[in-house]
Amino acid sequence: MSVPVLDRPRAGRPAGSFPPRAPRRDERGMTWVGFLMLVAVVAGAYLAWVWVPVYFENYAVRQTVRDFMNQAIKNRDDAQLVANMVVKVRSLSDREGVDEWGRPALVPAVPLLEGDVTWVRDTTVEPPVLRVSFEYAREVTYPVLERTAVKVFAVSLENTLAVPNWGPPR
Repeated sequence: MSVPVLDRPRAGRPAGSFPPRAPRRDERGMTWVGFLMLVAVVAGAYLAWVWVPVYFENYAVRQTVRDFMNQAIKNRDDAQLVANMVVKVRSLSDREGVDEWGRPALVPAVPLLEGDVTWVRDTTVEPPVLRVSFEYAREVTYPVLERTAVKVFAVSLENTLAVPNWGPPR
């Protein structure tokens, strides 16, 4: 009769003993790789929480500028368009800051002024072209760390001023 495989004595081990087993995955706890992955996910979520609204705001600024560039096709009063665009851009979002007297107040997140905007209507080319460009500095606050950073966004857009031809009127 043969001896079962598990009962054969091995070097240094009594008969009938089993080799020490490795702990199962759920018994090991957190490994250093799992910990690093958790830290990376938490850091990525924090940075997304801070920066995604800032980039959505920049997208809204660009859309507002495109809207006023489209209005320039029919409205030739560039000064009024620039003034209205600046008012609209400044009203897109607010942040906590200080006013001119040093008191805490809500201030525009995009501190754009009419003098910062370059609005050039070029009618010497065919079709006429409108170029709008400006830069603005956006202050970003890291809530838990209580630190701030400044990101400078540059907006430079070009649009033709030709009236679109939608075909014959019905």
